[in-house]
Amino acid sequence: MIINTIISFMLICVCALPSLAKDKKQIEQRMMRLVTNGSVLLLDEEGTPLISHRADELFVPASIIKILTSAIAYDVLGADYRFKTEIFVNNDGDIAIKGWGDPYLISEEIDLIAKALSAKGITKIKRIYLDHSNFADQLHIPGISYTANPYNALNGALVVNFNTLNLQKNAQGQIFSAEEATPLTPLAVVKAVNIKSGAAQRINLSANPQDCRRYAGELFIAIFEKNGINAEDKTAGLVKTDENWNLIYTHLNSNDMAAINTGLQKYSNNFIANQLFLTVGAAQKGYPASLEKSKNVFEEHIISHLKIPNGQLVMEEGSGISRNNRVSANVMGKILRERTELAPLLPEKRGALAKSGTLTGVSNYAGYIKTEKGLRPYVIMLNQREPNRDKVLDLLVQYNKE
Repeated sequence: MIINTIISFMLICVCALPSLAKDKKQIEQRMMRLVTNGSVLLLDEEGTPLISHRADELFVPASIIKILTSAIAYDVLGADYRFKTEIFVNNDGDIAIKGWGDPYLISEEIDLIAKALSAKGITKIKRIYLDHSNFADQLHIPGISYTANPYNALNGALVVNFNTLNLQKNAQGQIFSAEEATPLTPLAVVKAVNIKSGAAQRINLSANPQDCRRYAGELFIAIFEKNGINAEDKTAGLVKTDENWNLIYTHLNSNDMAAINTGLQKYSNNFIANQLFLTVGAAQKGYPASLEKSKNVFEEHIISHLKIPNGQLVMEEGSGISRNNRVSANVMGKILRERTELAPLLPEKRGALAKSGTLTGVSNYAGYIKTEKGLRPYVIMLNQREPNRDKVLDLLVQYNKE
């Protein structure tokens, strides 16, 4: 009786195998009918391709390229990397602030710098100077249009508060900073003129680089004064530090690489992505940072480190905003397979972990599908009129359940 039961069970399993394979094949066929111009890749937990459709062809990645930016930033800069800002003094009693591309140089961090200088006994300075020389002049990210959104902030070596003002005006027309840690500056008062009474507004200064530099100087002066460090001259100048300046303090940002990449992936922040992109290039090729240096470093990295053939990546910038970016699903799949520590940074969507990428005519997903054995990386890149990524992802999730 027991033998008969075992034999019957085995027969059922054997019969089920062709049916299961047939179901998976049907799912894959349905999936391919949704892909008129694009690529789909699904790897198993060990990295073996289960589905591979045009996986070595180049497509516009949009924001899924941020996964690659995060991964290579980890590789080149290290998990413990913290952005720095240097403070110099000269014999005339001036202070120079040299930026190194910190994307999180916000009011709270400037307050820490002021407290560190105060602890050194500094209470009075003649004038503050800003050193922007670590990033190339007239740096414009391809594809960026400067709007009120802080994620479209102008990139640079010394950027404060994402080049934005967060202001409010009460019913009586009085202007206030909408952030407790951020004092009101003269430029902020000027920019708040058009805010309606009783309203709050975030203003992006990035359309005018001169405003960005002015705001950085005013913010440092205001926060320094709040900490008992007074400047005789209330306007900031520009300088490139040389042997006449002495380094007295190096500030390391409170956020390490993990925290920076968490913000980057969670909010899909273009500004943070390109600060990382530019810093990676400069770390390998030397300062000042430039788009060309970073482009070369990223393309070389996938060949030398990831062992992917040349021609499967073109990166003009690190956020995905440029339509001239190109990447293959094989590159994205290899990154996802080797850097599974990025998985917790991706939001859950439709039964999977998914980073989205969206431009007009571009609808992409990349991430992981969880199984009992672990994580299965997948890439969906659709450069077509029909935004079918949700339907394709649903089928991928179903495929993994069969």
